[in-house]
Amino acid sequence: MKLVFSYLDGGTHPAAGHVFHWHPIAIGGVDVPRYNRYVCGVLGAIAQTIEDCDRLLSFLSAVEGGLEQEVETGGNDVTLTLTREGVQVDIEANEDWVGTEEGHFSLREWKLILEGWKRFLAMPQAKESVVEVFL
Repeated sequence: MKLVFSYLDGGTHPAAGHVFHWHPIAIGGVDVPRYNRYVCGVLGAIAQTIEDCDRLLSFLSAVEGGLEQEVETGGNDVTLTLTREGVQVDIEANEDWVGTEEGHFSLREWKLILEGWKRFLAMPQAKESVVEVFL
């Protein structure tokens, strides 16, 4: 499974000028729909800045290291529940996407995802800015 973080050209906005939109996408595996919904579909809601990524990575480290048993965080109708067993992603906007097995991922996966997303957010907003994360 590979996640690709890139920008889509959003055209020219009269006030903002040339704009680009985040385009995280999963490719190359049987679980592509799952990763597109529960990972790529929520990154813009839970980790909009490098600081958000750092905060989430610190929560992951605290759970991995046993300093915390459980951390619940998120934003914009997305809840992440971090435990030693993994990360549960719940998309609150649709009750069918809450508490599902499809929404459960390992801590290692989410660490790789957030590290890659953080690298992507640090790059210039340009079509050439691309980060690939292999899971």
